[in-house]
Amino acid sequence: MIGGAITTALIECESEVIILDIDEDKYNALPDSVKSSINFEKADLTQLEEISGIVEDLWAKYDGIDNWINNAYPRTKDWANKLEDVSVESWRKNVDVQMNSYCIISNEIAKKMAASGGGNIVNVSSIQALKAPDFSIYEGTEMTTPAAYTPIKAGIMMYSKYLASYFGNRNVRVNAVCPGGVFNNQDESFLKRYNRKTLLGRMADPEEVARPVVFLLTDAASYITGSALTVDGGWTAI
Repeated sequence: MIGGAITTALIECESEVIILDIDEDKYNALPDSVKSSINFEKADLTQLEEISGIVEDLWAKYDGIDNWINNAYPRTKDWANKLEDVSVESWRKNVDVQMNSYCIISNEIAKKMAASGGGNIVNVSSIQALKAPDFSIYEGTEMTTPAAYTPIKAGIMMYSKYLASYFGNRNVRVNAVCPGGVFNNQDESFLKRYNRKTLLGRMADPEEVARPVVFLLTDAASYITGSALTVDGGWTAI
């Protein structure tokens, strides 16, 4: 949802948009009006050893990249298991395909940007990088926050700050966006509990996360780097 909203927002800004995804069928199912406005590149970013070559190929094909957004959400089939049922293998795999893939591809992109005059990177993290989940909102549902989710999202947020510090003197800005929950027809009892915890009394629409992401890529955010922009309707304020 968030990825689609970001793509739409970038198209509306008349950006040249490149999407990297392993799922070509999903791209082919898009309306022609959308497909005509984006470039699709099939890539599996969970194969960490291949990331450097993927970035090299993209950089050469498109003559450089000005802005980069990490928003992929790969996970194992047992991702939703409760803490008591999480295996070491599952934990390790999800850290690899989520956090480590973000960090490694950000490294490669930032190095290229630094050598070519600068650029912007935005990593999509979560409010759970800032605050532990409230498990009471899940009572009576099959929903939960996966055990690895919080440390993964916190790692993504903090590594964004690390890269901002490392590459700041070479005109590379790196920021994280920390969204709260996005409405997706969740269980009604969950929605009532969740909404009571936000100052605005509701979950986000995907577009409300996309617009801050795009803002961080613009000149309006030219003095913002190393930040974690919270987009949560006030969830973390109280």
